[in-house]
Amino acid sequence: MTILVTGARGHVGRAVLDALVAAGQDVRASSRDATTLDVPTAKVSADLEDPSTLDAALDGVSAVFLYTRPSGIDGFVKAAEAAGVRHVVLLSSGATLEPDSAHSRIARVHRAAEEALIAAPFAETILHPGAFATNVLGWRADIAEGVVRTPYPDARIGAVHERDMGDVAAKVLADGSHLGEALQLTGPEPISFREQAAVLADVLGLPLAVEELTPEQATERMVALGWPPEVPPGVLRVWERTTREPAPVTDVVREVTGHAPRTFRQWAEDHRADFA
Repeated sequence: MTILVTGARGHVGRAVLDALVAAGQDVRASSRDATTLDVPTAKVSADLEDPSTLDAALDGVSAVFLYTRPSGIDGFVKAAEAAGVRHVVLLSSGATLEPDSAHSRIARVHRAAEEALIAAPFAETILHPGAFATNVLGWRADIAEGVVRTPYPDARIGAVHERDMGDVAAKVLADGSHLGEALQLTGPEPISFREQAAVLADVLGLPLAVEELTPEQATERMVALGWPPEVPPGVLRVWERTTREPAPVTDVVREVTGHAPRTFRQWAEDHRADFA
């Protein structure tokens, strides 16, 4: 059984790949340009938004870890069906579970991919992660100045470690389990941005002040970092709400993998070198 891991350059894709390799699975890694991949497995170039690149990537593949892309899902489904794929694990988004998801571009994009896979002739498992702990890497420039700048510093989110997402996806892919299910993945507890800054200060041995940004300032920064302009308003609405109602947390990581979800402190220690 060969398992294809798309987006293998990303934090989550690489975590899935590493977990599958550790479990002794036959794995193939893909990225738009496979020459950029430094992986201990077979690798292939594939663009999820260009179906003409998928046949070679899917040849002989029985299961796929799939990133959601803004377009191309219909072409992927056709190519996967033709290749005989039996199971696809989709990295979707917790945004689809939000009360105002109908007004969220992120949710609409991910829901379209979910619906296409649900309608496909092969089985699917959908992962709904909460906020990625890796989003904190966007603070690196500020941390170098001794400050964390963020809107809604008291927003409490269920920050999830990419290795937990990887472990869940790998387990489901290897076992062929949780078919037709949607799994909500979070860290072990809601943690505010202010608390994350305090953890980073402790782990890095640096004094870090917290500076609150206005929503307008935050939007400007997010767009400058490459976020589509229509995305920040929805994200900021969620953060504002979680200052009053902490984001929900689940124990799905433990239920699927047998180990507790990793804490934000564990994430910070794992990524200490990224802030050097």
